[in-house]
Amino acid sequence: MKKQIIIVFLLFLLFWGYLGTTTSLSSAFNQTSATKIELGRYLFYDTRLSYNGTKSCSSCHDPQFAFTDGYRTSAGADGYNVKRNAPSLLNSRYNLSLTWADSSIKSFESQMLFPLFNEHPKELGWKLNEQQIIRQIESVEFYRILFHKAFPKIQKPITLQNIITAIAKFEDQLVAFGSVYDDYLRGNKKAMNQTAIKGMQLFYSEKLGCGNCHRLTDKPILNKFYNTGLYNIGEEGDYPTADQGLFESTKNSFDKGKFRVPSLRNVMITAPYTHDGTVANIADMIDIYQRGGRFIQDGENRGDGKLNRNKSKLINGFSISQQEKLSLIAFLSCLTDTSFMQQKKILNPFN
Repeated sequence: MKKQIIIVFLLFLLFWGYLGTTTSLSSAFNQTSATKIELGRYLFYDTRLSYNGTKSCSSCHDPQFAFTDGYRTSAGADGYNVKRNAPSLLNSRYNLSLTWADSSIKSFESQMLFPLFNEHPKELGWKLNEQQIIRQIESVEFYRILFHKAFPKIQKPITLQNIITAIAKFEDQLVAFGSVYDDYLRGNKKAMNQTAIKGMQLFYSEKLGCGNCHRLTDKPILNKFYNTGLYNIGEEGDYPTADQGLFESTKNSFDKGKFRVPSLRNVMITAPYTHDGTVANIADMIDIYQRGGRFIQDGENRGDGKLNRNKSKLINGFSISQQEKLSLIAFLSCLTDTSFMQQKKILNPFN
């Protein structure tokens, strides 16, 4: 009997020790993860991440514009503009595809390679300048300290891969579900006024069908790519040759003009709209959908997008009164959430 008690006691000590070890490991892991996020925050806002010290990730994804930049298309470090509008990074962790026109890019890590290494234009200019930029980061003492804390098992932790990993960890924290609409969904039925509620009903109605494409959820989104009739150059179904959308990665002619459906969260503070930023305001955007496609009368892009043969069958146009349009805009305004601007942990640490 005594022998059995001793065995049970020893097993208890082993189990207790195991719990203590796993708790310590968990605590160490959490601390390391938090340090990676903090490191990623510094890197995200640091212009030393560009070859000439002029641009950072936040140059195109500024929290003041809900992590967009307010321009039609962003300028790279070399001064030349990229071909697409900068999408918001807020809630991007829920997107299963992360770019305007390549459905294969499904992680922050893979997406980041484009702004780092693109050459035409040089967004951050890492091509042929990687070692120079790494040395810039290595020369900063607090980076040497942070990298060693974030990657304690690596002797020389300041590497391209670890830079990408840290920024991805930071971007994963960019979440905002504190809008008036979210408050309404959580049960506060007084959060939205009657005009906005009418707009919400229109948004989800069969007549407008906005909710068929634009998901307002906090769950992972299987992103769709559609041609919405923005162009129909020469009435041949073409988009501008500089940007043919999903077609550029699939080479399938039916994918010409297809772009990822954007989030409408914070839509009222992320103008201009569409993949190329050519729609200046929300009223004009609604007009295009109301018509069933955009008509461009003059210039090299002239054509009737409504007749684009690749246009999604979901874009059929609709009839809407001025009051209904105002109600819809009132609802879209309820999707604004700037509460993240109070979260110091995601704002510029250099300010």
